[in-house]
Amino acid sequence: MFLIFITRGFLIGGSLERFRTCSASPIFKDLSFHDVTARYHFTMQELTEERMRLYEGSTPLQCDAESMDDVIPTGALAREVARSLPDVPDWPAFSYRNFELLLHEFWRTYDCHLSSYNLDANAYAKAQGIHLSEEAIVSNITREREFVLERERARARATFDRLMNVLRASEKNLPVHAALRCLQRGAADVRNALSLVSDAAQCLPARLGQPETSLRQ
Repeated sequence: MFLIFITRGFLIGGSLERFRTCSASPIFKDLSFHDVTARYHFTMQELTEERMRLYEGSTPLQCDAESMDDVIPTGALAREVARSLPDVPDWPAFSYRNFELLLHEFWRTYDCHLSSYNLDANAYAKAQGIHLSEEAIVSNITREREFVLERERARARATFDRLMNVLRASEKNLPVHAALRCLQRGAADVRNALSLVSDAAQCLPARLGQPETSLRQ
């Protein structure tokens, strides 16, 4: 049974809210409920850590590139997740500028998937490994399902909101951060070049610096 419902989502970077179509996501297809939640939280953590390595300076920049979109790498995991989200630009259109949108769409996809369990008792029971055979069991499962799903949705939303509050200012200044790193690297290259010139000059015969010395000698 294919169930579709409407949720309201906000596109980061956009000016208007709009109604979005939600359904169970193929990203979490055929996974148990435990594996669905584990995959979401692990992926979010890995995406964040990949981004933090960029700020820490351990991720190399392409400082010779012509545009900032090419200077700042998108991240291998970010590109992989973007390919699975239809509302996020795919590579090569996907760039560092789409990172907030990527996180938003990944969270929204997870929230939609959890909500699909609320509309389909059989799907939830299958994800939990429960067999629905008696009316009393169905009633208990319904109450448990509502509690479990609302708790997990609230947890995921709170975590997402905190993450975005931390990242938003940093993401806005990321081009400046990248430009300063490239400038610092360029200055280091100049110092290294001057050091090589200085070392080479010291290897020249001392008398070349004397006015009466001829280069033919």
